Amino acid sequence: MKLNILFIGLPMVLCAAADRPSERQALTDEIERAITLPDGAQPLNAYGRNYAFDGQGKVVATYLIPLLNTSLDEGCEVMLDNFESRPCTQNEIRELADAGASMAASQTPAGEVRWHDSPKSLHFINDGGCTQINVEYDVTARRVLAVECNGEA
Repeated sequence: MKLNILFIGLPMVLCAAADRPSERQALTDEIERAITLPDGAQPLNAYGRNYAFDGQGKVVATYLIPLLNTSLDEGCEVMLDNFESRPCTQNEIRELADAGASMAASQTPAGEVRWHDSPKSLHFINDGGCTQINVEYDVTARRVLAVECNGEA
């Protein structure tokens, strides 16, 4: 009976152990050695890599190419209700710059890894093809379940 309890508890122990930073790094390395990126993907270091435990013995991840900071010197226009546009005001340009800086700060830089508390807090984009790679890894089986480019509209 004792053996059964230990065996059943083993996946929980593995996930709990992998919760420490050095174990997370070892698990990250294990996953990244095991995956083959899909056709059309960039090299692994081009992506900011975001990981989280799903609470069911798996790790889910999103690998994202960081958005480039666009220059507001390129022009800023506001679309009007009549489908015409007008130049942005200085205040609107400042607001856009602040929003862009905030978005850039929240991204995982290319080549870096971040672990998140929950899959719900993983960064993602809609569509985007291989700008986002979705990964699922079974910790107990030590096996990649999925590596796919995000969909395209």
